[in-house]
Amino acid sequence: MKKLFLLPLFALALATTAFAQKSGASTATQASIVGKWAGEVPGPDGKSIAFTMTITQDTYSFDYGSDGTADSSGSYTADGDQVTVWDTAGKDICPSDQKGVYKFTIDSDTVTFTKVKDDCPGRGDAPLVVKRM
Repeated sequence: MKKLFLLPLFALALATTAFAQKSGASTATQASIVGKWAGEVPGPDGKSIAFTMTITQDTYSFDYGSDGTADSSGSYTADGDQVTVWDTAGKDICPSDQKGVYKFTIDSDTVTFTKVKDDCPGRGDAPLVVKRM
């Protein structure tokens, strides 16, 4: 279950903010990318678990079950179309030295994160797709 929650957390936060920062986008564009995103990840029983992710200029947080309470959070850096993420707080997170690198693509209101390399076992095995809220 830990691995299911970690992938979306890292990938989403980093990719979204990285695009705005590295592209030289205006503040208006940044506002449309930094914000809230929604998606689903498979749960341990095979049923989907909905989540929301909030991204700021250099942090992210995940709310699994979308109950208004952050379940995990982290920080990230961006370089071009890649982000490097690491957990900083929450339940069942990886140590902060287990960083993940993800490539992202943005298409309208959808962001897709694909794992390049991740030192946290099991995180990001499948691409993560999220939609702007």
